[in-house]
Amino acid sequence: MAAETAPAVHDSWSDVSELVTPYGYPLEEHFVTTRDGYILRMFRIPRGASEDPLGRNGSDARPVVLLQHALLDSCSGFLVLGPGKALALLLADAGYDVWMSNTRGNVHSRNHTSLSVKSQEFWAFSFDEMAEYDLPDSLTYVLNATGQQQASLLGFSQGATIVLTALASGAVNKSTVEAAVLVAPVAYMRHISSIPLQALATLGTDSVFSLLGVREFLPSAPIVQMLEGAICFLRPQLCLNILSAIAGFDEERVDPQALPAALRRTPAGTSVQNMAHWAQCVRQTSPHVLAYFDYGATCGSGGRREGLPRCNRDKYGSDDVPTYDLSRAGAEVPLLVVSGSKDQLADAADVDALVNTLRSAGGTSVQHSRVRGYEHLDFVWAERAPEVVYRGALA
Repeated sequence: MAAETAPAVHDSWSDVSELVTPYGYPLEEHFVTTRDGYILRMFRIPRGASEDPLGRNGSDARPVVLLQHALLDSCSGFLVLGPGKALALLLADAGYDVWMSNTRGNVHSRNHTSLSVKSQEFWAFSFDEMAEYDLPDSLTYVLNATGQQQASLLGFSQGATIVLTALASGAVNKSTVEAAVLVAPVAYMRHISSIPLQALATLGTDSVFSLLGVREFLPSAPIVQMLEGAICFLRPQLCLNILSAIAGFDEERVDPQALPAALRRTPAGTSVQNMAHWAQCVRQTSPHVLAYFDYGATCGSGGRREGLPRCNRDKYGSDDVPTYDLSRAGAEVPLLVVSGSKDQLADAADVDALVNTLRSAGGTSVQHSRVRGYEHLDFVWAERAPEVVYRGALA
């Protein structure tokens, strides 16, 4: 997959570079075209701020790590804490060749070889397609660009889900993945306590599409970002309360210097279908099951999703929606799971069940580290996250 010409729809370079280059780190911009035509913007920090360009030990063959961001976030989530604290910068200083992905539909990846961003077809995706296309195609690009045979993966929240489902489905495997770190992984959602997501889950998929359409969820257009920024500037506590209700974080832990940069870049955009998929996960009645997107068993004759799958039979060849065998992920590569004891999205009981599933097939190492008192966004916004969380990931 060759690099594409940079699309001039958003000043992505400035948005990311201001978090990287002022501190002496090099930054590169790359474009990946997925097999289904989405153009994804990636950023690379090839070395640390004070290292020789050839890398540690005089060699340019540095271990590669690919970071996968959370839902409604972007690669900036790994940068907003700044030098000495941000995970991406710490990894670069530790000797890694750091690549940061941006999934389809977020503010950095809103282009396609043939589809308009205004079309329904562009927004007809969920984390299924991110695992099937975005992650493996980005990984292939990274390995080709670096000449390496394998890379390590690190995913936060939905990013961890994408890593898990890509491993479970065989979209990526041990031939190209050395190991994976799953931070606050969201897979089983039986004990989720996020009230906004519980409310969204009460709406059926048809109701969600009827209400919001097959399009972008929380649009990242400049006017919307300006309004969001104004609200967060004038009423920062309101923004914090909304984000805390959705995902959860401890205000006393949050780095006050990083918060403005984080709020200005959140939300970064996704599709209504992706949110509907997460609502289905919350409604899942069978314990310890993560299913593909459910289009429903009734095909009808077209209508609201004309030109797109009308039902499960159109998509999967069966009325039943398939499920992910997550034990396969645990058997594929060594995994480190990092979770918080007070996380209302990746609930401790749900993560424990996930770890048991990952260990059930045997064959590889599955380690689990529980961070006492941590909520969901503490993993990327907490001032002491480097000492409490990141050092283990760097080990």
